Amino acid sequence: MSYRKIFWGVVLVLIGILFILKNTGVIFFNWHTILNLWPLLLILWGIALIPVRDWIKVTISIVTIVVAFFLVQQYGDNSRWNWRFDWDDNEDVVRIDKDHEDDDALENITQTLTEDYNPAFPYAKLDLNIGVGNFEIKDTTSKLLVLDRSGSQGTYSMTATELDSMKVINVSLNKAEFKGEIKNDVRMKLNPAPIWDLGLNIGAAEVDFDLSRFKTRNIKIEGGASDIDVKIGALLPESNVNIQAGAASITLRIPKDAGCQITNNTFMASKSFDGFKKINAHTYQTPGYAANPRKIKINMEAGMARIDVVRY
Repeated sequence: MSYRKIFWGVVLVLIGILFILKNTGVIFFNWHTILNLWPLLLILWGIALIPVRDWIKVTISIVTIVVAFFLVQQYGDNSRWNWRFDWDDNEDVVRIDKDHEDDDALENITQTLTEDYNPAFPYAKLDLNIGVGNFEIKDTTSKLLVLDRSGSQGTYSMTATELDSMKVINVSLNKAEFKGEIKNDVRMKLNPAPIWDLGLNIGAAEVDFDLSRFKTRNIKIEGGASDIDVKIGALLPESNVNIQAGAASITLRIPKDAGCQITNNTFMASKSFDGFKKINAHTYQTPGYAANPRKIKINMEAGMARIDVVRY
């Protein structure tokens, strides 16, 4: 067994376990801490080039990871992004970092942003720069978009512009000085009438989007250390999904009655494409893809990610 297969298999298992423990409320930590560990990739790459036995490489790599996490936690600048395990299973409680005990308690901030629907614009584009938190799209609305947000810090802004027959909506988090743990819950509703293009720029977030009732033409997902679950419908002759992810856990749900093609350009990613036939080194298709009148095309570029494509 090669060093690469053993080591990256262990890394992906550990990342998956951390996601499970966080999602079930057993522990609490901030995914932004992972961003402080990016030099580890250079170190691990260097270890892979050392001309020694694979078991020695694996041992050195694991020790390096443990030491790096300890050093970042103990001596790094964690006033903004800390890796603090919290055994309180109520994540809705605002937590103040112990280094800021004298700061005023962070008040709860609520927002509602809306944009009216105009049938003169049959196309709509939603660009989301959503940062950290929990994000959901599940329900419909008679307006073009409704966003309800509850959080401890910062506010969101929304702009709407008109481009030919398309209404372009941009939602982004305003600049803010984040301290301690972050509470940020965003619930969005979309109008099912327009044909939608969605661009998602996600940091360390948990995303649950049920888009099965919406006519989605293009979906672009750029994710960091995120947990992303997106359900897609097949209401158009062709839909395109483009994924660019780092250390993310991504689940795409597609209807069984649609033809689907996956172009896979992942690096050190764990993937599951049940029900797909491998066409070549980078291409997978569902049976009868060419003849199916409704097609979903998925292009993936990912690093240390876990990607599942599930047919429902």
